[in-house]
Amino acid sequence: MEHFEVFDENGNPTGSIEPRKTVHSNGLWHRTVHIWIYRRNQILLQKRAQSKDSHSGLWDVSAAGHIEVRETTLEAALRELEEELGIHAEENDLLYVDTKRFTLVSQKGDFVDREITSIYLYRWEGSIDELSPHPEEVEDLQFYDIGHLGNLLEDREMKKIFVPHEISYYRWVMELITSIISPRGDR
Repeated sequence: MEHFEVFDENGNPTGSIEPRKTVHSNGLWHRTVHIWIYRRNQILLQKRAQSKDSHSGLWDVSAAGHIEVRETTLEAALRELEEELGIHAEENDLLYVDTKRFTLVSQKGDFVDREITSIYLYRWEGSIDELSPHPEEVEDLQFYDIGHLGNLLEDREMKKIFVPHEISYYRWVMELITSIISPRGDR
């Protein structure tokens, strides 16, 4: 059974460690990590497995997960890349960009997920065929052209296929990646 450190709404540790179910059912703040994988003008998204307890079957961040007790955000990011996609990255391969707070309600409305999320970017030029997605985590993978993804998220019906993060978050990530890509496609 997973246990998470609990934080207050300002991101300060409370000193409490609770089981995952308690954290989610009580809407307690906890730490997570998002890793956005990009290449050139594209972002890799994963379709969450149908077996996931929240947002199953929806397109989401390239790799993401909860931070284990006493684990750093960077350690968690490297672990999630390996566990979910089979990518063995090194510490200097990841670029930390920010920490944001998110509140998402599960599809069934049975819990509130309050996350303090550390966000990383990872430039990867491989093909999807080179990845080893974990079947209990990932149903499918797809690179989306940044412009096309932006159009999909603006479409009222199409945005329903994505995890319901605020549109401003998706836009921020797309703008961030666009700003660090040079005309030659280098970081």
